[in-house]
Amino acid sequence: MSCQLSAISKFQDISSVRRYFFPSISKEGTPTGDDSRSSHLTPSESGDIGSWDQDWGFDDVPGATEQDPELLKGSHEESSSNNWLQKCLLSVSPTNDVVAFAHEHKICVLTQKWDPKKKGEEIDSNLTPVWESCIGADERETITALLCLPLASQKRSTHGGPDWTCVIVGFSSGYVRMYSQTGVLLLSQLLHLEKVERLKCRTYAPPRFLGLAEIHDELLIMYTRAIVSIDGFSLIQSLRACCNQVARATASGNENMLQPPPLAYKKWSLGEQDKVSDYVACGVVCANPFDQLKAASMLGGVKATVKTSPPAMNVFMTTGSGPYVGFFYAIEGFTQPILSEVAIAMANKIKSALISAASGWLGFGSRAKEEKEKPPKIEPATPLPLRFGLPDRRRAGDVIILSPCNNYAATTDSFGRVILVDVQRGMAVRMWKGYRDAQVGWIEVKEENAEPEKNPDHYRLAQFLIIYAPRRGILEVWLAAHGPRVAAFNVSKYCLLVCPCYGMLGLNNVTSRGIKTRIFQCALVDPSGTIKTVDIPFHLALSDKSSKRARDLHQLKKLKAFLKESSEETVWVNPKEEANNPNLFLRGGAGGKMTDFGSHGPY
Repeated sequence: MSCQLSAISKFQDISSVRRYFFPSISKEGTPTGDDSRSSHLTPSESGDIGSWDQDWGFDDVPGATEQDPELLKGSHEESSSNNWLQKCLLSVSPTNDVVAFAHEHKICVLTQKWDPKKKGEEIDSNLTPVWESCIGADERETITALLCLPLASQKRSTHGGPDWTCVIVGFSSGYVRMYSQTGVLLLSQLLHLEKVERLKCRTYAPPRFLGLAEIHDELLIMYTRAIVSIDGFSLIQSLRACCNQVARATASGNENMLQPPPLAYKKWSLGEQDKVSDYVACGVVCANPFDQLKAASMLGGVKATVKTSPPAMNVFMTTGSGPYVGFFYAIEGFTQPILSEVAIAMANKIKSALISAASGWLGFGSRAKEEKEKPPKIEPATPLPLRFGLPDRRRAGDVIILSPCNNYAATTDSFGRVILVDVQRGMAVRMWKGYRDAQVGWIEVKEENAEPEKNPDHYRLAQFLIIYAPRRGILEVWLAAHGPRVAAFNVSKYCLLVCPCYGMLGLNNVTSRGIKTRIFQCALVDPSGTIKTVDIPFHLALSDKSSKRARDLHQLKKLKAFLKESSEETVWVNPKEEANNPNLFLRGGAGGKMTDFGSHGPY
């Protein structure tokens, strides 16, 4: 089995979604089938594509001036009509049942519906729109972030499927609103007075080894200069309460709903970095005594005091400029306030209470203040110090994606590079050049249990980095961190790579057993209306010296190719000749052509 692209879902009519967001685009702008088809390229057949020192000519401006202006205008119109997918915000649920599009004020949510015409086929359902609307308080408020978050069901009859999917939308005004997949507003809260840049989530994952911390549910919201963390347990309780309240109000016909309590959250400000484009949460880590002493001496000097036990810290990794990659450490817990601050806060509360009581006694100002809506109270952010980073004055980071094992992070920058960073050591370990506007993702592959008597918990994992280069129209699969490129596919130049690094919200160490929290890890959304994922076998992560199975599969592949190409009848080799050279075991019939299957190939 080799690496291949397989379709996991299809849109019923993706052209209707395109016309909803961009009505001015004509029908001639639909991408053709030749541009959206995909074909497999082996590393030997396309070895020159991934050359580091190759110049791809993306910045060659004089060549474009020699062309006909009408041709340039036509090509520009064609590209603008085909890349509508890359202009939209897209979120695909990891359970592959809900897809959400958003652009400016508009949003479109699609769900899987069974198609009786496709009965018996591999994909017997289509993604059908269930909610299309223009949302926002006014025209100035636009959609800037989107996330589809499936909630785990509490019933045993669903076989591990999600109960329903919450569509979380971030706006330019700072509001975060949560809707059901049918468009019912469940929760709205203003957490910070800046534009919402990113919405990310971390769901429960059990520890793989003894001594490692488990990952808990958490919703992360990135603003321009701040990061907000909402605990997953309180979030799912609030969402379930709001959903039940909406169901009861719909059944009774009463539209008056109780306002849910505000969400409890933590907020940190990232003031020491000039610009933050993206971030990832690396989880809670506990430093060893040596790293604790090193950090204390670097921050506090020789006379710094060190605690007896290392504190637990939440690590945030950012990319942007000044520095290019930054590491922020938030110590778990909170510091006790100073007594003077407590006294000042109590005095302010007593003063406001006395003023409001006096105004009520004197009969002025009380009703007017009550009639006015109080603005939501915004809690101040806790400054988060920049521990260290990777400085690069000219380079500006765009996107950062964390690997499933939390050991590596892949970043893209303005120079067309993809850089792999070791999270634990804080070092850049690998760089790929020539990938302008690249999109990256991760796929973790588990080793097949070939030996039944072996403990199933003792398995190996392989990390593969997926790089999609839209300007070159190629999708590559690389073995992290120092491995080769194992596969490459020719795809459309107007696709979108989606990598949801989370599963279902609301699982724990008991309910997560035997449940597949996500259907795919990384998917490619094609403008023709197909969502594809990459199937990677584990033996591609093995070296040629230690992988007998990889060598056997390679020999079998060559044998099948030889039998398919040969039109003549094949006969077996003479036993005496086979004894002299055991590698020669097939002979072409009339032509007498000898084929050596044991001395060729990379294995």
